[in-house]
Amino acid sequence: MTPLFASAVAPVAGDDLVYRVHAAGDSDDAWSGVLTQIRERFRVRWAALARHSFATRQGFALYSAPRDPQLSAALSDYASRNPWFLSSDAYREGRVMAGDELLSNRELVKTDFYRGLMLPHGLYHRLCGVIARRNTLVYYLDLHRGPDEPRFGPRERNAFAALLPHLTLALDVRWRLRETDDMNCALRSIVSTHARAAMLVDADARMVFGDKAAHDVCEAVAGLRIEDGRIVAAASADHRVLQEAIARATHASADVDERAAQVLSLSAPGRSQPSVISIRAAGAVFSAELGEMRRLAIVTALNVPSEDDHADCAFVRQFGLSPAQARMSSLIVTGHSIASAARELHVSENTARSHLKQIFQKTDTHSQMELVHLHGRICISL
Repeated sequence: MTPLFASAVAPVAGDDLVYRVHAAGDSDDAWSGVLTQIRERFRVRWAALARHSFATRQGFALYSAPRDPQLSAALSDYASRNPWFLSSDAYREGRVMAGDELLSNRELVKTDFYRGLMLPHGLYHRLCGVIARRNTLVYYLDLHRGPDEPRFGPRERNAFAALLPHLTLALDVRWRLRETDDMNCALRSIVSTHARAAMLVDADARMVFGDKAAHDVCEAVAGLRIEDGRIVAAASADHRVLQEAIARATHASADVDERAAQVLSLSAPGRSQPSVISIRAAGAVFSAELGEMRRLAIVTALNVPSEDDHADCAFVRQFGLSPAQARMSSLIVTGHSIASAARELHVSENTARSHLKQIFQKTDTHSQMELVHLHGRICISL
């Protein structure tokens, strides 16, 4: 006996379905709930939010109601033989179309797609809405009824068309959230694995980003430590200098080159050489906690032990330093004095001074700190 179907009503402001669509966000369970409600609203056997690639002729269901693993698997298996996707021109974002607009039901029943997928699962009538189109990739919502159930009428098509813009916006929000999360993971991976580990801090020197690698840096570089989530100088005499450098980076005006790094040499109690760090502006981000934008700075430790080849860094190549000069410059920028550099190089202090003088001439610098700053601006930007 053919069931009686009530026509779907177009969604309006305050409609619970519209609310649930926009509230779905990046929750898979919420999206499954949306499909369940769509199925109930339009009185269909199967509702599926799916994607299809016209380039690879592959497709699959992202969410469906009811959840039917066998039907979803069949949709993927028969994607290349789906007769509704023989032409990509019909799939324009926002368009609503019935299955028989693309292929008559008489022709549909002759296909392997119908015999292998639709017939075993009791599907026949189709109403499709294109949610998004990206080049050869299309995201769509399919509603299916059985052969003993009524075709989709004009009122249902109108209701379906009114729902599509909400689905398009919600899907775009989901994509942007995922893109942001994925980008954050990628950036965190870069920061965590960088040879010279870095930390993001706000204007109060509070660590905004810092994992185990960041804490290890503060342990390895005795000139820094973390107190109550804030980066501070190990020596109280350096605290003001560090805070002022962070303040300058987080309050840089628009006409200041934010790529320029401030390079500091901080006292390192218990170590023979001071620690060397760079601080530069890292732009502004919105803080959900504060409800407003806040500017950040990136603090990078320069003299953390690493496998960097100082003899072939950008600084050495740019100024054409000899191997001996390259070794001397790498020692100076990582906090060595002339005397300790001479010991490391197994040369006299006079020879070390001679190397340093030649480095000054080639780089047009006049002091060790000026050399450290120049090195920081060139190598930290890589």
